Order: sequence, then structure tokens, then C-alpha cells
Amino acid sequence: MKLQVVSRALQRERWCWPLAMALMAGAYLLMDMNWRDTALALIIYSCGRFLLRQFAPQALHGALQRVWLTAFVLDLGVKSFLISVYQTKPDAVLIIDSLSNTNSGETFEFIEQYWRLIGLFLGETLLVGVLLWRLLPAVQARSRVSRIGGLVVLALVLGLQFNPTFRRNNPFYFWPSQVGSYTAFQKNIKTLGQKREVARREMQTQWQPVYQGPAQDTVVVALGESTSRWDWQLYGYPRQTNPQLAKLGDELLVFRDVLSGAGGTVSSFKLMLTPRDLHNQLDDESSPSVMLLAKAAGYKTFWISNQHDRYINPRFAEEADEMHLVNTGGGRGDRKLDEGVLPYYEQALRDPAPRKLIVVHLLGAHPDYALRSPDDFKRFDGDQDAVGQALKARGRNAWVRYERDVYDDAMLYQDHILARLLDTLKASSGGSSASFLYTSDHAQEVGHTRDFAGHSGEEPGQVVPLLIWLSSPLPAPQAQALEQRPYQTDRLDWTLLDLLHIKTRRDLPGASLLSADYHALPRYLVNHPRQPYQPSTRAPVP
Repeated sequence: MKLQVVSRALQRERWCWPLAMALMAGAYLLMDMNWRDTALALIIYSCGRFLLRQFAPQALHGALQRVWLTAFVLDLGVKSFLISVYQTKPDAVLIIDSLSNTNSGETFEFIEQYWRLIGLFLGETLLVGVLLWRLLPAVQARSRVSRIGGLVVLALVLGLQFNPTFRRNNPFYFWPSQVGSYTAFQKNIKTLGQKREVARREMQTQWQPVYQGPAQDTVVVALGESTSRWDWQLYGYPRQTNPQLAKLGDELLVFRDVLSGAGGTVSSFKLMLTPRDLHNQLDDESSPSVMLLAKAAGYKTFWISNQHDRYINPRFAEEADEMHLVNTGGGRGDRKLDEGVLPYYEQALRDPAPRKLIVVHLLGAHPDYALRSPDDFKRFDGDQDAVGQALKARGRNAWVRYERDVYDDAMLYQDHILARLLDTLKASSGGSSASFLYTSDHAQEVGHTRDFAGHSGEEPGQVVPLLIWLSSPLPAPQAQALEQRPYQTDRLDWTLLDLLHIKTRRDLPGASLLSADYHALPRYLVNHPRQPYQPSTRAPVP
């Protein structure tokens, strides 16, 4: 009787197996996994299932096969969700940085923004899992292949584990390795103090910064979050998202073709504020940051932040003479709008120090977009204007159209905050030397090129605004020529040192956006690190 049951199971598997493999392949492809990863996952799963049947203890056959199948189903669901959200591989630096640098409040906001997408992928994963469980019974009979043949397959599988492309498609290797990357990120934070001392020594011996400017000088650097120039009125966007900045007209240098250095906050800050860039991958933590160089050159430094960031605050904020963290990072009730930085900013401007560097780190449009503006700035309803109609005509779903609306509300509020920061600086400078620079760590895809809202390693995720105001305006022809320069913010530190009137023994005049010697280097997108960037000719929506 037992032999008959086994025989029926084997006969059933003969037709279930091809159907199950077709289902698994289809699921991988439909959930945005590429052909190569799909093929490798199927090979690894099939080999593993075969080896379990050949060598696992008889009593554990069923349980081990279920565990093996469940691991691949969960792997598919999580990876495909991450690819959908971030448009890059699940083990990319962008995702590791984002997950490692996320606190509980941001996790809640992420779930709040993406709960529909999370539910969709959970449902798809559950459906695939149930179907595969039904099609692939936990067969307990051993295959007729000889034990030697089984050993050959085992040796082949073990050998292929030395191939990183093959290995990363094995969920029992891939996910523990990601935990290791996360742990390494956390450990790295603990070593920042030691590396900072190395950077100070290097600054004293090799950089030797010297101030060569007026007796009094104030430089304000406002760093935004998740802000796309494609949603700014100043760059031709049809919605009036920059009414206050637009009034400044020629007072502002509005740089037209700027990419962020990276697609995530941590990676971008490492590039913007240190000598590291996309063409020079040095140890940024052991190199002097703009904050350290400014202090050594005689500036009093301030760091005012509305972000509760587990890396940036200990890495950069703690280098400042004065640090004010507005956002404590608690529950939703503790979330503060960017106007919370203004009292500390005004206090810093009143400080009697003759030279001041004030860095203001804004929360900008950090997801959830709907939380980034007060009710008075909820102005946009996509179904009632040309932008909403264009999104609808291009097939963007209701959720993406809503996200564009609240994102543009956040842009309008950022316009208000930036105008306040700049107006306050102009009023306090009293005719002395002053400058203001604004850019964002990265941008966001909000229905511009696909039916999605969130991070992106493609062009929409890196097209950022960059504004500069100078107390001594440049002649119009010179200003207009500067605004057309192609630029990537991985070399922002050299432009900041230029604004700070700081000279060092390691100066790179060709790297400063304001220098007469400026030389543009090839630029790169996160998802195309070896392919020089060319601005798309196809207009985003709208």
C-alpha cells in the first residue's frame, strides 16, 4: 500500500513539476525579476530539492522541502517589492543605506505610504506560495539517480556557490549576507570618532586650509530631501510650486542641469561634504569634511537639522561648534515641519562670530509626502488641472496621482521655507559678505516616467534643483553662462569651499561650479554606474 502511495506521488510529480517550474518562472518575471536571476533561482531551487530528496533523513523529507520552497517564495516576494520601490537590485548600496539608516518613525511612514503596494505584493506572494505548495507535494521517495550522481550534483552546487552571481540567488546565502551588511553599517558608526581624528591629522598636514576672504562672511547651506527639480516652477513645471522664489528673479542663480551624486541620503551626504566623489572613491570618513575645513579656517560652524538621522548626525552634525536637532525622531506626534528650524537659524545668524557656516538639513519631501506640508499648503488637486489630466492620460493610477498632489504641496511648502531662510539671511547680513546655497540629497520618481512614486536609481531619482544667492551679484552674462553648466553634486564640497573663500594645498579649481576653470566630468546614474549620463530627450509627465 505504501509503495502505491509513493508511486502515485511520483506520477503526479511528473506533470506537476513542469507546471510548477513554469509558474515559478512566470512569477519571477511578472514580479520584475530579470531572466538571468529567474533562471538561476530555478536552477538553485531544483538542485536543492533534488539533493534534499537524495540525502535528507527520511523523517525530515517533507519538512525540509517545505522550508526550501517557502524560502524561495518569500525571497521572490521581498526582492520584487524592493525592486519595485527602489528600481535597483535588493543588495544595492541605496537599499542597504536606506534600511540601515531608518528609524521606527520612518518605518511607520514608509508603511503608511506604501501599504497598498505592500498588500499587493503580500497577496501575490501568498498566491504563488499556495499554488506551488499544491503543485509540489513533499515527495519522500528517493530519485532513482545513483548516489554517485547525487554527489556529482552536490559538488556542482557547492562549486557554484563560489560564483557571486549564482550565490546571490540562493536565499539562504543572500539574506544572511544582507544582515551582515546592515551590521557592518551599524559598527561603522561606532568608529566615526577614531576616523575623525585621522581626518584632523590629514587636514593639518596635507590640506592646511587658509581663509582668504573679507573680514565678515556668512555662508548658509540648505540641504533638502527627496526634492525633484521636475516639480519646480523655476524649472518650467506648470504648477505654481515656487511663487516666492520666482519673485527673486535674477537675484538667484538657478542651475539648470544638476544631478545628485547618489540616490540615497547617506551616500549623497558622503559625496557632497567630503573629498570623495564618483571618480575618487577614497575613505570619506578618514578625510576632512567641509565642516572640519571651515572650522580650521576660522569659521564658527552650526548644524541645524529637522532629520533624526542615525548616520548623518553623528558623522557630520557632531563636527559643528553648535548642533540643534529639531526632530527627536519619536512618534508621529513628534514629527515637525521644516519651519521648526527657523528659531535656531535666526539665533545662529545673530551670533557675533565674524565668520559663520550654517548648515540647515531639511526634511523636505521625505516620504510620506502628505506629512511634509501643513494644511494651509494643501493646494493641488490633480483631477482639476493640466498636470493631473496629463498623468491620467498617461495611465498613472489614482494613488500615484494623489502622491503627485501631496508631493507638489510639499514643494510649495519648501518654497516658503527656502524664501524664509534666504530673506532672513539678507536682512541679517547688513551689507557684509554672505552667500546661500540650496540643493537636495536626491530626487523622487512621482509618476514622471512610470506608474510609481518613491526612490529611483534612474534619472527621476537624481534630477535635483541647485540655487545660489550671492550678496555681490554676478553680471548677467556671467550668471547665465554659469546656470547652463552640467554638474553633479558629488563634487559639491569644492563649490562650498569656494563660497567659503577657503584655499588648501589640495585645491581643485576645475571642480568648483563657480570657478572660471570649471571642468565638467562624466556624470552617472545609480543604476548605470559605467554609462555616462545623457539627459533624456523625452519630457517627463508633464
